[in-house]
Amino acid sequence: MNVLTILGSPRSKGNTAHILNQFVLGIQHADSEAEINHIFLQNKNIKNCIGCNSCQRVGACVLQDDMNDIYPLIKNADVLVLATPVFVFNMTAQLKGFLDRLYAVDKEFFKEKRIVLLTTYGDSNEASSGVQNIVNTIRLISEMLSIQFVQNINISTYDLQCYENEKALNKAFESGKKLV
Repeated sequence: MNVLTILGSPRSKGNTAHILNQFVLGIQHADSEAEINHIFLQNKNIKNCIGCNSCQRVGACVLQDDMNDIYPLIKNADVLVLATPVFVFNMTAQLKGFLDRLYAVDKEFFKEKRIVLLTTYGDSNEASSGVQNIVNTIRLISEMLSIQFVQNINISTYDLQCYENEKALNKAFESGKKLV
């Protein structure tokens, strides 16, 4: 199994990264042969889609940036794991910009892929946190690209930070194991 993790948080060691790391440990526990690649979007030079539609005419994005190195990783992945904190009732700008650039890829590129969404939010109530905005967006993108949306984990950091929250860390670990 080939897994590509995409960390949309601007913090490489924040709450979302802790949950993502536990999820990956669960995958590795269940499948020691799993190939796992990681993308930390904050460190990537990804230009915003300019809506020129050149990709639809020529079959590739005309923007030259780090997405050129990321597209092959996506193509080779069996599973995409998106991880983002909730920022102003939605995903981070880093993840949104990345997802916008997937418009440049033919739908066949995603055939038989699975997608997982991990979110963290600083509210005591998931319903008012904005998590569902992200879940709905990923669900719609998955349907549009014919990707199977297989898991969604949402963790509140209102009372405990993720590194202190054994229940949340275990949930992520066990979910990673189940993915295999």
